Amino acid sequence: MLIRKGNFLKLILVGVLLVCLSARAAALRAPETVAAEFYGWYLQTLDADQDPLSDRYDRLNAYVAKPLVDQLVKRLQEQKAAAGDYFLQSQRIHGAWLRGRVQAVTLRRQARSADVLVTLDGDGDAKHEVVLTMVLDNGTWKIRHVNRAALDAAESSISRAAI
Repeated sequence: MLIRKGNFLKLILVGVLLVCLSARAAALRAPETVAAEFYGWYLQTLDADQDPLSDRYDRLNAYVAKPLVDQLVKRLQEQKAAAGDYFLQSQRIHGAWLRGRVQAVTLRRQARSADVLVTLDGDGDAKHEVVLTMVLDNGTWKIRHVNRAALDAAESSISRAAI
């Protein structure tokens, strides 16, 4: 089989392009993977008696969409009385959550958004669940909204309010 010089270069370029696209697709982590990683880090940070928003701001930005970070910072600056922890959607933090397992499962996924159920599995009674709305931001899944309430399948995750 003869391959002309020009065709050979085209064939090489197509091969390189396919390898690059495959690598990028493989590098895109699933939303449930990012959610579980975030909550593992978040709970460790709280357990170390640090504030993820002020003490670990850069790391928080790796997991949380900028509009949500901006809203949380604004709320902190205005000294509004917080109704509990936003990411846990709870008035208090159970010690069992800090040392328990974090599980995440994607409930619904669209091109640029996903709803993820996160379960903090402490000791039996300490089981706690939140639903995240995540958005694809520059190739990375990020948290846009956290809700304690059950997810209504007919409701659009993007149309819900951010906080």
